Amino acid sequence: MSEPRIIFIGAGNMARAIIAGLRRRGIAGGDIAVHAPHLERREALAREFGVISRAAEAVPVAADATVVYAAKPKQIGTILPSWRAALEAGPGIFLSLAAGVTSASLKRLLGPKVPVLRCMPNTPAQIGAGMTTLYADASVTAEQRAAAEAILAAVGRCLWLEDEGLMDAATALAGSGPAYVLLFLEALEDAGVFQGLPRATARILAQETVLGAARLAKEAQMAPSNLRHQVTSPAGTTAAALAVWEEGLRALAQRAVQAAVDRGRALAQMTEEHNQ
Repeated sequence: MSEPRIIFIGAGNMARAIIAGLRRRGIAGGDIAVHAPHLERREALAREFGVISRAAEAVPVAADATVVYAAKPKQIGTILPSWRAALEAGPGIFLSLAAGVTSASLKRLLGPKVPVLRCMPNTPAQIGAGMTTLYADASVTAEQRAAAEAILAAVGRCLWLEDEGLMDAATALAGSGPAYVLLFLEALEDAGVFQGLPRATARILAQETVLGAARLAKEAQMAPSNLRHQVTSPAGTTAAALAVWEEGLRALAQRAVQAAVDRGRALAQMTEEHNQ
């Protein structure tokens, strides 16, 4: 039996989402291995998707393998050193989902010869509608970039960043963004209930409105401001509501994203100190 080509370190929700996407794309279960200390979690993935379940310890990897780090960032300093020899032995790549752990930190743990890439998916990856940002330095080849993107494209759209310093901002916007949208959905639903709508009705109206507006914004290929003006009649009901939203929504969005960026950088610093 040949060695698996895609190896996951970690068996959490994001690992499961990506594995599900890969299996939907036709990747054989035998081509995927999951290494994790939690027997129940990795065995559950093995039963559900037919992947190979292995203990957390490092093993030799195939020459064309991609190792995907999907465990907690704070554990990376403990886990990665044991994988260094296996990764240095072949031309495989290392793909990290660990928020805040820089390429330089990864190379210190794995050695300068190992091609490392960073990525940040978001939770809609669970239904194949994720948005993943990726970064790779100049030492990573086009073929290696393509191999990493092929894995993450199984759960949604991918977007490459050329500046690693923007990963914190991308994480704050897209990585945390689904929670912002869900909070907005909650607020719209509650507002509808306040106006007398049954909660089930208000929820459907809010969900379908946000979904439809997002699809319109994507497919119309126009700036959101232009689309908004198209549906806003002067002195109409939409204009009255937008006047209220404009009192503080933009500033609030900027503060929220800034708070996420600041917290991400602080956590990254804590992780860096923990892993030294």
